[in-house]
Amino acid sequence: MIKKAVFYILIIIVFIIILFTPLFPRLVLNNVKNNTNNVILKVDNKKFIISYMHSVNKSKIRDFYFINKNNDIVLEKTRFVSYGAGIPEPKEGESFIISDDYMEINNMNRTIKDLYLFVGTIANHTVMTGDKITELNKFFIPKTNIKIEYKKVSIFDLIISFVK
Repeated sequence: MIKKAVFYILIIIVFIIILFTPLFPRLVLNNVKNNTNNVILKVDNKKFIISYMHSVNKSKIRDFYFINKNNDIVLEKTRFVSYGAGIPEPKEGESFIISDDYMEINNMNRTIKDLYLFVGTIANHTVMTGDKITELNKFFIPKTNIKIEYKKVSIFDLIISFVK
């Protein structure tokens, strides 16, 4: 009888450990104010795009990111249709490309330790991972400060995110 009870207790402990151990690398978007995992996204190829409408020139901006071997977020390139206020200038080693459809600064390779973003009121921020587009205004109210990071999450975190 005691052996069965110990066995069941051990099973429960192992289950709890598995449930709460961070095992799955994901892109996590947290509300900075309350530090809750509001959005957890799977990033199969370790690449994602943040898109938004520029507040001054009213054109779409697309920032292309990848996750490096240290699991840091790196800004690879930015693409836009109109050059104006708030658009970065190419730095040394970066290239500026102009096509019929867009302008692009690539080879940026800027490691971003802490990627923060204020969800815009009219910017319509989206995060694209593979074919999936996540509209941030469906998860965060406008003007919410969010932190975007790539980290391991637990099965429990995934279940809570799915339920939300």
